[in-house]
Amino acid sequence: MSDEVKQRKIEHVSIALGQDVSATQMANWHDIQFVHQALPEVDLDEIDTSVTFLGHTLRYPIFMSSLTGGHPDVTSINRNLARAAEQYGLALGVGSQRAAIVNPEVAASYAVTRQYAPNAFLIANIGAPQLIVQSRHSAFSHEHAQQAIDMIGANALAVHMNSLQEAAQPEGDRRSVGEAAALKALTAELGIPVIAKETGAGVCREQALLLRDCGVAAIDVGGAGGSSMSAMEAARSEARGDERTKNIGLLFRDWGIATPICVVEAGTAHLPLISTGGVRNGLDIARALALGATLVGMGFPFLKAASESYEKVCELLETVVAEMKVAMQLSGASSIADMQHTDIVVTGETRNWLTMRGFEEQLKGMAQRRWHIYNAG
Repeated sequence: MSDEVKQRKIEHVSIALGQDVSATQMANWHDIQFVHQALPEVDLDEIDTSVTFLGHTLRYPIFMSSLTGGHPDVTSINRNLARAAEQYGLALGVGSQRAAIVNPEVAASYAVTRQYAPNAFLIANIGAPQLIVQSRHSAFSHEHAQQAIDMIGANALAVHMNSLQEAAQPEGDRRSVGEAAALKALTAELGIPVIAKETGAGVCREQALLLRDCGVAAIDVGGAGGSSMSAMEAARSEARGDERTKNIGLLFRDWGIATPICVVEAGTAHLPLISTGGVRNGLDIARALALGATLVGMGFPFLKAASESYEKVCELLETVVAEMKVAMQLSGASSIADMQHTDIVVTGETRNWLTMRGFEEQLKGMAQRRWHIYNAG
């Protein structure tokens, strides 16, 4: 089992960097349109990009999404990400730590993050399917979760929800009954915040409310529109000659709820939200913030940059921050808090979905937030 998980980790990175595993369903960020402010009264260089997340102040609302670890060959990737997280005051998540829990020899590929980011907000990572008994392994205990936390000196623990990936994985864990109860027990036991994290299929309103009842402190909506874990597992299944599982992965490549929709739906739980899934530039980040996200995560762009060098990660960050600040200025927002008061108009498939799901009043309010402020003044 330990060698199997270790091998899977390096395969995931290799496939992500070498093949197109993006969801053909788009995140539709272009459906979120800002109402341009011709006289924004905001100086670009004076914009406050800081944000508070789970009691910690971060310099930027950018989350370097839970990416990798579990194999010696990816240690340099986590090192480059950690150096950047420390330099820019960001939150950084590691990939699933199951590999190191079952094989402590690879723990260094995760621990390197705290070594190079002594002050950054680090998020540990275990899987919801591993919290219950599966056909091929017993359930992780609270001690295993604490092991993941201690491994990187984490400020929070992400529990990733990846039922789609497991269904499309040759060696996947198919059971899910009892995950909610196990998550609730875990949040009650641990001394740090727990973040519920989807991995590309999204979080709807009802599931967000369930997760709140389970005691999570925040939700990473992990919506559809970015990399598809289903497509990635289809590539692994094909390499193993597992035709049926490969076809499942391909069939469900576009399964899920697009990320902008998830941010609105999950917002009903009134918890801090991380918006990940198909975010590719600073304008997308600004759009997610305007919809209600607290942090905005990017996965593949950081993975690609970190696989090249630390300097490439810094270059990417400088670019997206500059883009985000332009969007903020043109929207009349001088701070991240202001972003959630900017006027936005939601169009296209995103609007159609949200209308069908009963969010008409929220859509109307988004388009009139600044108007109400002006009238009150």
